Amino acid sequence: MKNNIPPSMIKILTILKEAGYEAYFVGGCVRDMLMQRKTHDYDITTNALPQETMQIFAAKGYQVIPTGIKHGTITVLVNKEPVEITTYRIEQTYHDHRHPSAIIFTKDLKEDLKRRDFTMNAIAYDPTYGLYDPFHGAQDIAQKRIRCVGDATTRFQEDALRMLRALRFSCVLDFTLDKACGKAIQQNHNLLHYVSKERIREEFNRLLMGEKANTLQLLYDFHVLDEILPGYSALYGHEQKTPWHIYDVFQHTDIALNHTKGYPLESKLAIIFHDWGKPACESFDDNGIAHYKKHAYVSEQIAYEQMKALKYDNKTIETVCLFIRYHDYYVHEKRSTLRRFVAHFHNDFTLAKQALDIQLADDMAKNRTKSDEKIVIIKNCQRLLSIMEKEKDMLSMKDLAINGHDLIQLGFQGKAIGDVLKAVYEWVLEEPSRNEKDILERYIETEFLTRL
Repeated sequence: MKNNIPPSMIKILTILKEAGYEAYFVGGCVRDMLMQRKTHDYDITTNALPQETMQIFAAKGYQVIPTGIKHGTITVLVNKEPVEITTYRIEQTYHDHRHPSAIIFTKDLKEDLKRRDFTMNAIAYDPTYGLYDPFHGAQDIAQKRIRCVGDATTRFQEDALRMLRALRFSCVLDFTLDKACGKAIQQNHNLLHYVSKERIREEFNRLLMGEKANTLQLLYDFHVLDEILPGYSALYGHEQKTPWHIYDVFQHTDIALNHTKGYPLESKLAIIFHDWGKPACESFDDNGIAHYKKHAYVSEQIAYEQMKALKYDNKTIETVCLFIRYHDYYVHEKRSTLRRFVAHFHNDFTLAKQALDIQLADDMAKNRTKSDEKIVIIKNCQRLLSIMEKEKDMLSMKDLAINGHDLIQLGFQGKAIGDVLKAVYEWVLEEPSRNEKDILERYIETEFLTRL
């Protein structure tokens, strides 16, 4: 085992020990060290009381913050990086499936480790003496297994958030839940009602960024999917009777999500929501072929409501909804088409490229005998879009050589002004060389003035 803990962090441990106290690294930093993963969060556990810990480090000139002093936790800033130091503690009965009713400080390290969620997080480490691992967490890490400390049902009934943490660790670390852990989640998933929407959202985000294959199926299998996104499981088994699809809506979405490795969170969320509106929009033609007109619009509305309920910030919601709105926008390998496409994303090439990535993931999860041609088109459009970005080949409404005042002079009023400007903008996007005032005036006179 290679110790990759920085000397500045080991010094914090040494200061406590030199003051006559026990001190160990604990939790995620030890787990990451055993897995040879980089970590930026260091937690220390000690038998020193919080006030004693504060006095020790204040006397050494460190900035000390009493972040959770009631619960035994203080924070020491080391080169502007926070290190949490917590007194050994025992947590008594949990009154709301989230928070202990009381905390008692203890001098026994094992008692402190017994209260933790998973064996892989219940390992203490001292650089001099090595690991203290009473629950065999190192063995579970080696076997890529998530196992609760003690009885799994008890752990989850104490703190329901632990169920999502287990699934998040499974996705991020590519670990498997042991049988008792998985069964306890399936039996206690309803306790997630006690967890705040903000905490559910944060675990869901981190889980998605873990990029585990078939993430939605994992959440479905452990009965927590509807606890995060109420009603989502209704997509399971909903067939898409169209030549473009060979998977049901749920499978299609999960496979599309598999193709989002490296995508930002907003893109992954857009994939999750992009087809949720299909069942509500489904109709069949005389040949029994399914059609889903306006499903992007309905999916966008569902995404908005679900994300609001999970208390996502407005910018994230707006971005995800924008991606959903245009996930079916048919692009062509033409600059005029791509100018229109970029315009839908406020002439932000980064967003437009993300939108094409979303379309690509969507089409990778369709009937490839049908979608392969579209995939080639999307990839060609991605290349062309990069060229256009370098050339700054885009046009906004404010760049038009004519404006509302000019239209008033020509005799337009009220709503007609906006309608004409929009039509003129579309015409110029087709060919930017048309953006000359005299050309635009002649176009308006020919196409619109005759209708006044």
